[in-house]
Amino acid sequence: MNKKPYLSLEDARRIILACQESANKRNYPLVAVAVCDDGGHVIAMERGPDIPPVSANIAINKARTAALGRRDSRIYEEQINNGRQALLSAPDIAGLMTGGVPIIFENTTVGAVGVSNLKPDQDEEVAKSGLDYFLANYPD
Repeated sequence: MNKKPYLSLEDARRIILACQESANKRNYPLVAVAVCDDGGHVIAMERGPDIPPVSANIAINKARTAALGRRDSRIYEEQINNGRQALLSAPDIAGLMTGGVPIIFENTTVGAVGVSNLKPDQDEEVAKSGLDYFLANYPD
């Protein structure tokens, strides 16, 4: 039987913290951040009290889309904007917008992070920079 890496709750918390710190360093407003496993199930999510509750749902859906699709959620938004409207009817995928990034460890997608409450490119920037920081500082 094959063994595969997976995200722990502690990993998810570290990713969320790294994303929040990334937003803070850029003087962005607070963000909602969600981390899902490779099946799109939420491991952890955090949003501040001043962030609209809908941002939490959007962050979760962006992470879920990136985890299940094994690619940045931005790709789906671009395809829809370029006329591929059929994606809007894809079952069980609601985060077809920029801001979800898959987490790839040892050539395996182990989950994804989703960020919401900023402009789309800023959501993605925060997700990617937080994830890059986490992976660069992952304890061996």
